[in-house]
Amino acid sequence: MKGHIAAMLGTLLVLHANPSPAADPGPSQTGGPKLEVPETAFDYGYTSQNVKVAHVFWLKNSGTDTLKLKDVRPGCGCTKAPLKKKALAPGDSTDVEMTFSTGSYSMFVRKSSTIQLESPGAPPPLLDFTAYPTPKPDSLRPLTFTPMGLNLDTVKKTPSTQAWNFRVRVKNWSNHDLRIHQVSPALSRIKIETPSGAIAAGSEAALRIRIDAELADSTFSKSVTFEVSDSLHTRYTLPIGNEPPATGRPPVAH
Repeated sequence: MKGHIAAMLGTLLVLHANPSPAADPGPSQTGGPKLEVPETAFDYGYTSQNVKVAHVFWLKNSGTDTLKLKDVRPGCGCTKAPLKKKALAPGDSTDVEMTFSTGSYSMFVRKSSTIQLESPGAPPPLLDFTAYPTPKPDSLRPLTFTPMGLNLDTVKKTPSTQAWNFRVRVKNWSNHDLRIHQVSPALSRIKIETPSGAIAAGSEAALRIRIDAELADSTFSKSVTFEVSDSLHTRYTLPIGNEPPATGRPPVAH
């Protein structure tokens, strides 16, 4: 009996000293290209009909090999999203400016674009945006912007003028003081100056937009999005470019 127990203990000691080898995990799966999209969705909030609004999404290669992009394909013809670069080295980035033509859309709209890759890997995320085009910008609450868009083609400018300076009236129709801040990225050659303090209930404030004269000879469609400090974080997007103003009234350059 004692000999049998001793033999069992010896076997256990051998197994403990020489455990079975772990399964080979195979080659590392962490190498190769890797698409990183910091922001996949954007909300324009309220905007006008028959204008173009735009937002920039960034695509980054956080992998160890070249990332090959094939296309960014919108779900319908009202959205454009051209690629600037189709090959990203490790650590490199590119931006995709998604332009949405609001047309006769009314109220809530959601659109998606598909990122298509040449490189193998996990399915990339969709690029989404939401918007609330409205035929009556003057009826919006809690704020109204007048004008609800800027069209440079309607503004006569003398050769000596170095920039356009616009003043947009912002009316607070609510019973609370409200602040606004810009949530869209800064625009090249377009400077936005929001009111420094809160807009008092029932009163107006000035939003100032300065556009460099160098944009006079270019065709472009940009937009700027503001968020309000109300409980719903209401957003408004003003188009800036060559589209007709939503109010039917040309902006006035100061």
